[in-house]
Amino acid sequence: KDPVVDFNTRQLRPFAIEAQKRGIIFDVGFGSGSFNFKQALPALKAGFYPNTMGTDLHSESIIRAMKDQLNVMSIFLSMGMDIQSIIKAATWAPAQAIKREELGNLTEGGIADIAILSMRKGNFGFRDVRGNKQTGTQKFECEVTIKGGKVVYDLNAIVSTNASVN
Repeated sequence: KDPVVDFNTRQLRPFAIEAQKRGIIFDVGFGSGSFNFKQALPALKAGFYPNTMGTDLHSESIIRAMKDQLNVMSIFLSMGMDIQSIIKAATWAPAQAIKREELGNLTEGGIADIAILSMRKGNFGFRDVRGNKQTGTQKFECEVTIKGGKVVYDLNAIVSTNASVN
């Protein structure tokens, strides 16, 4: 259970990349007690990205640093992870990890639950579970959510009330 970054040297431990290459899945697992910029920033700078982005969503994590899935994704964007890797780690990779490949993609025969995201520009601050702060200039925002072919969330009323997504 050694952390992937050595606390003293701030260097990524060699076992992490070796284990990932062997198929070990590394999840963010943010929650309310386990995400620290002092681990994440050196790991990302060394080219070590999480395979999946879990949230450990519960009442305490929502009101503290984690907030929600889009906030976790925005934190990784602020640390320099590219958008394509973030989206994959939040959608397709978790579906593969739990062997539910009908989820997390838009292929024929898949379950087309869709989130349409926009990118807010501005000055944003993010915290880890230790209170450390990271700033960013972009933040993911959900515009529309479609579940089972029905619009279930529409932030800015952009979908026509007569629209059919089937």
